[in-house]
Formats: sequence, C-alpha cells, structure tokens
Amino acid sequence: MDRDSGSSPRSSETFTLDVLVSLLRQENAVDICVIKVPEQIKYAEYFIVVSGVSVRHLRAMALYAIKVYKFLKKGGDPNVKIEGKDADDWMCIDFGNMVVHFMLPETREVYELEKLWTLRSYDEQLKSMPEETIPEDFIYDLEVTK
Repeated sequence: MDRDSGSSPRSSETFTLDVLVSLLRQENAVDICVIKVPEQIKYAEYFIVVSGVSVRHLRAMALYAIKVYKFLKKGGDPNVKIEGKDADDWMCIDFGNMVVHFMLPETREVYELEKLWTLRSYDEQLKSMPEETIPEDFIYDLEVTK
C-alpha cells in the first residue's frame, strides 16, 4: 500500500479564526470579542478576548484550543506560546496569527483590553477634542501680566 506521507484525514483542515471561534462557542465561552489588528502591526492578525465562568473553565477552554491547534497544525505553523500558566484569572495563548486572552469577567473589566485595541490612537483622540481654556480666576496664585 503506497501512502503519501504528507496526506492525512486532517490535512485539509487548518486552524482558522472560524475554527477557533466555533470551539470557543462549543466550550461555552462568554463574551467572545474578535478584533482585527491594524495592518501596520505585524504581530498578529486577530486579537481575541474571551471570558470564562471559573478558573477551571478558563483552563479547559485554553487547553482544548491548544489541543485542536496541535491536531490541525501544519509543518510551517508556529509553536504555541502560553503566558499566565500560573495565574488564576488570566491566560494568553499566541497561535501565531491569532492571540487569545482567556480572562475571568472581573479581570477583563480591570484591564479593558477591547478598549485598548479598538480605540483610535491617542493623538487622533486629542485632535477630535474641542480646545478648552481655563478662566484666569480658576488658576490658583496666577499673576496676571498685561
């Protein structure tokens, strides 16, 4: 029997954003937020923030995502990088073109990563703010020079 060493039943499948979001939904992830990273940032294509209902739930989702990634991984795909292995409220997994933050809801509220990645740059925000002037009598101990 002649077998092609590069073919397997899983060879047509790849670990895509759709696969990742589907498995997160399957694992009952809460508040899945997918952010398309701006093209000028070469680090990743997508940034995903997801919540779990408990520490155990976070770990289970993260480990399942890693397991599926490794199963579908092709020869040139990068190895998974994991941060926060010892943290109870957060875990980050870098799949190469996608980075996923698994967080408890309380931790997610504190760090507000969605805002960090979806708000325009600070300079753009400043340009859009109306210019404000402070009345002279508002500033304490200011000597008025005329």
